[in-house]
Amino acid sequence: MELSKEIFISSYENKKEPKIQKKANIQILKTPNIIIQEEESAQLLSLILKAKFPEWWETDTPLAKMTKKYFENNPLSKEISNFLDNIHALQENGVDEEVLYVLALTYKHTERTKKAFEMIKKNKSYIKNPQELQLKIFKAIEAIKKPFSYSSLSEKINNKALEDKEIRTKDLWEIKTKIEELINFFRPDSITSNIKRVILMPTDPLYKKNSGAAFVFGDELILKSNIENKDNLNHEFLHGIINPIVDKLSRQLTDKQREKISQLANKKLKQDYGEDYYSLLCEELIRTYNDVFSKGERPVTYWDFKQKISGITEEEFQSFLSQSESFKINCKKTNIINIDDFRNKSQEYFKQFIENDLRRLIFECYEEYSNQSNKDDGNFEWFILEKFINKI
Repeated sequence: MELSKEIFISSYENKKEPKIQKKANIQILKTPNIIIQEEESAQLLSLILKAKFPEWWETDTPLAKMTKKYFENNPLSKEISNFLDNIHALQENGVDEEVLYVLALTYKHTERTKKAFEMIKKNKSYIKNPQELQLKIFKAIEAIKKPFSYSSLSEKINNKALEDKEIRTKDLWEIKTKIEELINFFRPDSITSNIKRVILMPTDPLYKKNSGAAFVFGDELILKSNIENKDNLNHEFLHGIINPIVDKLSRQLTDKQREKISQLANKKLKQDYGEDYYSLLCEELIRTYNDVFSKGERPVTYWDFKQKISGITEEEFQSFLSQSESFKINCKKTNIINIDDFRNKSQEYFKQFIENDLRRLIFECYEEYSNQSNKDDGNFEWFILEKFINKI
């Protein structure tokens, strides 16, 4: 299981939604203070989860191998194991990594607790006693913390974190520049996206390079992102801008429009995020900007896809098939075993795993927003609340 791909805890209050604000009222978000900081509780929770659920292992790095071996020799206590069994059994109802990490991040940070409980009440209302769950998570963290701290593995993970922090600190100007570029493009209203401090956690060695997370506690945004994936850092920061806008947009959408968003979304995206329109829209707004529009590219058409695969050799196809688990699964679903099959079934493959009508629609919005003649008196929130609803 992956770390919820991109987790976002919205701090936006559930207030009565005013009419769309006048452009002149916008107070653009100032560049937040950026801090490179370890979150010990998050790293310890990561260790606990990987120890308990071997099927969640996502990476084959030396540190990951050492961690796996460590827990083979030092299994979790029965109490922690039983606690996680109960949580695991409830996953279909939403008790997943999102909730666990949110509550873990309140460990020794009581200032985050109120916002954590507000999020759970709003988005995970089936959890009737988050306080009790929080205490159990704290107990699990404390139970593993002391014995693990004496291990050579702990020292190696800490050293890796220090190395990560040193590199990020040296590159802080670049990180700040990227964040300022995003702010300059979207011009987020500081009332909607009230981010005053960004905390970058060191890379978690137990997760894939493309895994990431964003957690908001009031005006504090905590990002989990691999240092080698700079695009992912931009992606995670954008959750702090985009999700609150989608919160507002949601209040204007009809049930039919929400269903339409889900229908338009890419099938592969729905495999990862489910059918809920909210998660799909947040994710696609971010991916379309970060992966396509900001790079000067356009959404892939079937013609683009067909041209791309026309020159692939059988050897190249088989190599990619062996390296990419997701591609292997997709080919199996469409009964593709060689390059000839891939070309003959290219249209079927494109429709199932690549075609993205929601991206096309969102891309058009970005083009229109970018081409506005008077950009200084508006922002993306104002634009999307006024325009997007009429495009669905």
